[in-house]
Amino acid sequence: MTNATQRILTALVGAPLVIGLVYVGGVPFVVLVLVASLLAQRELYGLFVAGGAKPYQWAGLLLGALLVGRVLWPALLVVALVIAVLMFVALPFERDETPHHNIAATLFGVFYPTTLFSFLAELRLARGETVGNDEAFWLTLAVFLLIWSADSFAYYAGRAFGKHPLAPRVSPKKTWEGAVGGAAGAVLVGVVLKLTALSFLAWPHVIVLALLGGCFSPLGDLAESRLKRAVGIKDSGTILPGHGGLLDRFDALILTVPLVYLYLAYVAQLFG
Repeated sequence: MTNATQRILTALVGAPLVIGLVYVGGVPFVVLVLVASLLAQRELYGLFVAGGAKPYQWAGLLLGALLVGRVLWPALLVVALVIAVLMFVALPFERDETPHHNIAATLFGVFYPTTLFSFLAELRLARGETVGNDEAFWLTLAVFLLIWSADSFAYYAGRAFGKHPLAPRVSPKKTWEGAVGGAAGAVLVGVVLKLTALSFLAWPHVIVLALLGGCFSPLGDLAESRLKRAVGIKDSGTILPGHGGLLDRFDALILTVPLVYLYLAYVAQLFG
């Protein structure tokens, strides 16, 4: 079976599952975010280990789980802070000669991808005067659609017009032309969403969301590619046939969704 076939089959199974759980929302969706976050965090720790670091994986994964869980139970944030402090208290008893590398790798993995990814659950559970369950569903689904469309438009625009590499040391095939095409494609999809599912959101906010999805999609991919290239690894994992690991598949989402949530919460002031 070719890699392209594997990618298509994985998408045909995975996309309906993700969209279905976005629709259901609540605890089932938070559980999906939790599982995906921890698997991606574990993949990141694998990259760090390949680079010579020794992250405290179980402590890091526990912190990650608590920081996703605080979306449902805010008191878990206190527990997470206590555990983080205890990690520093234990440093004098660490026998490794580079404990600063280990704890830095551990905490970085808690922040990226897990804490950033948790904003996806925040977005789905968000409520406001004009945002109920249905509106939160469409806002969350819109993030996926904008990123997927940006990725697709960037690919075809890059193949057709790409001449100037965007970040040649990291990914020689990504071009500025492809990035512009991806951003334009995301704006086009944003317009369609505004005319259909996002009628409750003002035009300027829809365009900003589309640009966030279109511009940060390639940057998220490049950031993760830089981490992999530093340790000479092609894919962060093998859990998704044809796509690699969860970190490979959701790298764009990890950077984009916190910005989308913060924009909607503090600029558009939709939630509260």
